[in-house]
Amino acid sequence: MARVGFKKSYAEGAFDVTAAQALFAAIKAYLAMAGFTVCLESEDTIDVLRLGADPALPDDDTPHWAFRLVVADTIGEIRATPVYGANVLDPAARSCERLIVNTTFPGTPSRALTLWFAADGVAGWWWLHGQVADDETSAGVSMLFPYAGVTTRRYAADTHQGLCARYGLRSGWGDWYPAYALDEEGNVVSDRHTNTWSPFGEGYNCNGNRHAGSPLVRLAVPQFPNRENGITACVLGEFNEILVLTDGYAQEEALLPGWIALTGSEWDQPYAAPTPAQFDLLLK
Repeated sequence: MARVGFKKSYAEGAFDVTAAQALFAAIKAYLAMAGFTVCLESEDTIDVLRLGADPALPDDDTPHWAFRLVVADTIGEIRATPVYGANVLDPAARSCERLIVNTTFPGTPSRALTLWFAADGVAGWWWLHGQVADDETSAGVSMLFPYAGVTTRRYAADTHQGLCARYGLRSGWGDWYPAYALDEEGNVVSDRHTNTWSPFGEGYNCNGNRHAGSPLVRLAVPQFPNRENGITACVLGEFNEILVLTDGYAQEEALLPGWIALTGSEWDQPYAAPTPAQFDLLLK
């Protein structure tokens, strides 16, 4: 099985440490179901590689991800890491760990929350998306935990290896974190973080909002990583697994075969990602 996914809803006050632990267990299970090669696994860590790839031969174009559960008292966190190397625990590996879930973010007590997760081990991508109840928005919800492990298009004339990982963690707020990158002098960039852009504008702005002065039909466009913060030694094409949307799309609306819309409030930038044929509904 290649493309799989699940959907999980939490009642008010239910998204706690126990819920984070169960969510992490589900993510681990679905990564394996998606066909990823599991490089290492423990109770609180999983490291996976695109199906058929050799962890001993890291490559700029071979997606490699790790996930870690962190529990401290009454707070649960899940962290995701793009990895370049044998595995995330290898001292020689390059990686960029980021927080993607924290049990305090939906509020205390937590507001009602619904999460979607999808993965494809053959292609090597995954994404997580949440909607949390929000009375201060017209939609009644806001976007939460919008993170994706994505790849960037490599153009035909770009044959270089060793400049920048062509896979990384993309946030719904327009940030992208590759596993590693070099600067113009050939040094490893310590803060390997860049923003994004699309034909709508910068990725951190909600530039897809339509208005009467400039009416647009509903539209989906590609999104690109910027070359900034020292990431200047490579060419970065558009994301293969993300499209940026105008407003007007509903959550889970099919806009292309195999793609669905992922939305939040009027202040959140809607986007689209590949989807499985169906999402399993997790009841526990």
